[in-house]
Amino acid sequence: MKKIIYSITSILLVAAALNLSSCLKDSKYYINLSQGVPLVELPLEARNLTGNLVAEALPISATPQVIQVAVNLASVNTLSHPVIVTLGLDAAAVTAYNHANGLDTGGNVPYTLLPAADYSIPSFQVTIPAGQHLVYFNINVNTNLVDPSGLFILPIKIINGGGQQISNYNELLLAVGAKNQYDGVYTVTGTLSDNTTATITGSYPETVYLETASGTADGFYDPNIGFGHAITTSAGASYYGSFAPVFTFSGSNITGVTNYYGQFSGSHLRSAVLAPGGINKFTSGSPGQAGSVFQVTYIMDQGNPGVPRTTFVETFTYQGPRP
Repeated sequence: MKKIIYSITSILLVAAALNLSSCLKDSKYYINLSQGVPLVELPLEARNLTGNLVAEALPISATPQVIQVAVNLASVNTLSHPVIVTLGLDAAAVTAYNHANGLDTGGNVPYTLLPAADYSIPSFQVTIPAGQHLVYFNINVNTNLVDPSGLFILPIKIINGGGQQISNYNELLLAVGAKNQYDGVYTVTGTLSDNTTATITGSYPETVYLETASGTADGFYDPNIGFGHAITTSAGASYYGSFAPVFTFSGSNITGVTNYYGQFSGSHLRSAVLAPGGINKFTSGSPGQAGSVFQVTYIMDQGNPGVPRTTFVETFTYQGPRP
């Protein structure tokens, strides 16, 4: 499988070459290259702006997954000779990103450099042939070795422009992660019954991410509150603290559920278990297929040994890959 990181700059160059500047000048994407020198760039950084992460969640596989990073010669006209561009890794950029975003303070979890065993790079040089603008730099990711729960950055930087000026857009921060086939964005509907507080109800429909925890397990992540399950109380919107389900799959079946924070977590010692007799399987489509549906029935226990507090009967409809 190849994950291709596309260029928008090359599209702009074609437009410029066709004398469409009158249309482009009113666009936020307009770049006037008619008076400038050629620049070697990483166009996806230009698209996402400097210092932002570009997420690359790849399927877990025994076969290396290929990320192709676009390297572009930004100029109206192509050159009559090849340009050899040298790239490299900038480990200091990981530290800088953590510091800029406050991830190196308090209880925050910082990103780390993607371990060397998790990827390979055939060559740190790419050649832009004469008469061309765009080539690709290949990264082979061993997703079966990537820790799905880790936060990793692979910082790719242009080191040498092969005689051409290097653009300010010269470094790409790839947030590399591994995902299984159940990973994605889901719409969740259903009911929940709280045995201790009758006024607590579900907050459905809810948009959640299932995030890969292992090759067969995925955690329940609410983009509004993080790893937690939203509820509605008499006082308004809330959520269960120290609790988020992690579902274990086997094919089209859900075979287990645990608490993301660990069984018996928090002051209430909360755990997750499947409800006896519940429907716990895909009822429509296949995992990772648009519109596929699975149902799951599980319980939030409290105490040790656990006493059932809340029963969830939920339907998850797959919408697509998560951001």
